[in-house]
Amino acid sequence: MPHVTRLKRRHAHLPALGVALLLLLAACAVTDTGPEPAGPPAAGPRDSASAGTAVVHVYFYSAQGLERVSRPYRGPDATGAALRELASGPDAAERARGLISYAPAGAPAPVGTAQQPGSVRVFALQGWESRSALRQLVCTAADAASTAQGTSLRTFRVKVRQVTSGDPVTVTRVCTL
Repeated sequence: MPHVTRLKRRHAHLPALGVALLLLLAACAVTDTGPEPAGPPAAGPRDSASAGTAVVHVYFYSAQGLERVSRPYRGPDATGAALRELASGPDAAERARGLISYAPAGAPAPVGTAQQPGSVRVFALQGWESRSALRQLVCTAADAASTAQGTSLRTFRVKVRQVTSGDPVTVTRVCTL
């Protein structure tokens, strides 16, 4: 028996050593570094049908106010494409999300032309007189034209010439979100 007692004494420190080793390994764990930037959103593989397709931004209303939605387009005229998309109104998915438009139903799309850096001129027929419709029109035109010119949306001027049953009216606005 003395041999067994000596063996027990000789290895008595092993449980304590095992606990110390486990604590040491636990201390090497990855620490909390706090929030990190997420990077760009995930994107699926590009197919040949979407190659060369750009987006324009169109503004519709929700319960929270004016919201920007993206629409694909092809071609050199981003402002014209954005205004045509605005005139077509929210699609089924956008309507399901609660988006609405104050743009006149069935009216021809407004036409936008770049006037000078930092501004665009838009010609609109009847129906765009309401404050909400005009705000949609200004933000949509300003977003498309300012993106094309590489300038700030907030300072971009939109001169809207509205042709109504009376005399034409011209107003100059900036997009206020």
